[in-house]
Amino acid sequence: MDQPVVNGSEAALESGRPAARRVRLDMALLAAVVLVAGAALGYSVFRAAGGGSAAMEQQGDVAQISDGEAVDLKAHLAPGKYTIFDFYADWCPPCRALAPELQKLAERDSRVAIRTIDVVDWASPVVAQHGIEGLPHMILYDPSGSRLAEGSDVYLAVSRLFQTDLP
Repeated sequence: MDQPVVNGSEAALESGRPAARRVRLDMALLAAVVLVAGAALGYSVFRAAGGGSAAMEQQGDVAQISDGEAVDLKAHLAPGKYTIFDFYADWCPPCRALAPELQKLAERDSRVAIRTIDVVDWASPVVAQHGIEGLPHMILYDPSGSRLAEGSDVYLAVSRLFQTDLP
C-alpha cells in the first residue's frame, strides 16, 4: 500500500507513518505556540485597556478631580466620609510614593475618600487658588464637611484616625 507524500521528499515515502506522525506533532506544536502567543498578546491588550485583576482589585473611593484647573474642594467632598484631597504632580517622587498608600487606605477603610488634584506645574490655576507651596500637599475634611487638617498635619490626623502611617 502506498503512503502519501507529506513533505514531498523521498525520505517521507520511505519512512511512511513516522513522517506523518512527525508532521502532526509539528503542526500540534505550532498550533500550541500560536495559541499561547495569541493569549499572551490578548491578555496584554486587556491589561493595557484597564482590565484584569489589578483593575478589579482596585476599590475604594478614589477620583481625580482636576488637572491643574481651579477646583472647588467642597463640591467634591464625599458625604459621610473623611475626604483627603491629595495635591500631586507626576514629576514629584514623594507624590508617587504617597499615591499607592492613599489608594490602600481607601481600599481598607470605607470611611475614606481620596480626591486627587494634579497640579501639573507651578503656574497652574489650582496652585494659586489653594496656595500650594510644596508637594505632596494634602487637605483632610471630616464626614460632616469640616476641614480637619492641612499640609503635614494630615499625616498625624491620618495616623490617629486610621491607625496607619503615610510615607
